[in-house]
Amino acid sequence: MRYAWIEEFEGPRREELYEFYKKEWWTKGRTFSDVAQMLDHSDLTLGCCGENGKLVGFSRVLTDFTFKALIFDVIVHSDFRGYGIGKALIDRIIGHDALSKVNSFELYCPERLIPFYQKLGFNEGTSKLLRFKR
Repeated sequence: MRYAWIEEFEGPRREELYEFYKKEWWTKGRTFSDVAQMLDHSDLTLGCCGENGKLVGFSRVLTDFTFKALIFDVIVHSDFRGYGIGKALIDRIIGHDALSKVNSFELYCPERLIPFYQKLGFNEGTSKLLRFKR
């Protein structure tokens, strides 16, 4: 399968991403305006589109472009899982020119996805995720 990569989400692409978000357990409660604001304030957004031009994968990054990059929302459309799109998203992020100076890429994920990310070179860190929730 051939993919097209996008880094801009304007107009109809924002609606398409919002529909994408509504189907995942951790993103389904987000509003369209929240997703739009998130896009405006992420340092890198990356979409993977299938041959028909529809979005099949998405991820975003917050970074200082030097020391750390935190990867968020790695999502692959349920119809396209198992085709290597998740790996392609991560590879594209780690190999991205804008992130070439970053030496530490981090993410957090559910326990069941740890083996997937370990295959891609991620190791469990020594830090513990702490959260303050409003």
